[in-house]
Amino acid sequence: MRINLAIVDDKNVNRKTVIQKLIGYDEIEIMLEAGNGSDFLEQLKNTSVNHHPHVVLMDIDMPVLDGIETVKIASIAYPNIKFIMLTIFEDTDRIFEAIKAGANGYLLKEDKAVNIVDAILNVIEHNGIPMSPSIARKAMEMLVNQSKPDSKAELNTNLGLSSREIDILKNLANGDTYNQIGEKLFISPLTVRKHVANLYAKLHVNNRMQIINIARENKLI
Repeated sequence: MRINLAIVDDKNVNRKTVIQKLIGYDEIEIMLEAGNGSDFLEQLKNTSVNHHPHVVLMDIDMPVLDGIETVKIASIAYPNIKFIMLTIFEDTDRIFEAIKAGANGYLLKEDKAVNIVDAILNVIEHNGIPMSPSIARKAMEMLVNQSKPDSKAELNTNLGLSSREIDILKNLANGDTYNQIGEKLFISPLTVRKHVANLYAKLHVNNRMQIINIARENKLI
């Protein structure tokens, strides 16, 4: 199968570089170039469905209409077209913005031609979501970090503590006096004492060592 390819990038030199990378691959035919998202969408409107690209290599940072906004529009209007972001950005937020917008892959412009072609074939033949290794690593790190439990939130949920009480518990466990806690949290020592009394009642403890154990169990210290 010969794959019709479009390249959308506001810099002509970037488009020509990609074309030079892919020109030797018979399975790829570059049939559309655009300088921004608006230009790309306008060209699609004036092109018959039979001549639409199968895959689009889409830059992110472009004037008039950037890549992410373009993919949001085009992935709904043209659901049969696959979009691979080809960009210099490794920013994790951009990766997930692009995927949520409807992108089918995310590559770096510095990737070798063979990697770009493999990605194009992947989205067409296997409906995959190809990513450059460095981008895939960043995405995985973000997913792992998002899946880690929030100790404060978990303690709040399980024990019914307020955010203020959790802060005081943490400072108590670190060995701070009521005066020191008050200075850190900008409240009076008397207010700290009242919070501590509430903490002891809620946690069913009666000394600082028990507070320290709870803080350690919940990784607050």
